[in-house]
Amino acid sequence: MELGKAVAKRIAVWSVLGLVGGGVAADMFWRQKSGQEQAALRAQQTQELERLAGQIKTLNDELAAERLRREALERSLSEGRK
Repeated sequence: MELGKAVAKRIAVWSVLGLVGGGVAADMFWRQKSGQEQAALRAQQTQELERLAGQIKTLNDELAAERLRREALERSLSEGRK
């Protein structure tokens, strides 16, 4: 009987240690995976921001060119009226 109790205690202790160790390993794996996903997401967001910044610059350049054209047209119209 003593041997059976000792074996049962040993099994219980090793089971608890296995569950705790497995939980810690799963947590570490989850955090590492989450960190990698966040890094990938940051890289995608950086690329998207760079692309959008390029589009904004293009639109600003087009707007400036349109303003110059409009000012030139207004000048020529006002000179034509004089």
